[in-house]
Amino acid sequence: MRRLVSAVVAGSLLCAAAASAAAQQAPPTQEQLKERLAGKVAEAWVKDGGWVTDYDKARADAKAGGKLLFTYFTRSYSP
Repeated sequence: MRRLVSAVVAGSLLCAAAASAAAQQAPPTQEQLKERLAGKVAEAWVKDGGWVTDYDKARADAKAGGKLLFTYFTRSYSP
């Protein structure tokens, strides 16, 4: 029983330490976020998928072709 209590206490302390360390991390800078974006846009599924990642260009192309835009906004990171 004593080992179980010790294990629970040790586990709780480790969880608290990990949460404290995560809370102390600084949020990413604008430069880091721009680097992440460039990395995502350079991935094969974006480059080879026929996607248009420039919103103004997509609007101009849609207007010229008499088409609607399908836009999808997301982010794959959390500050």
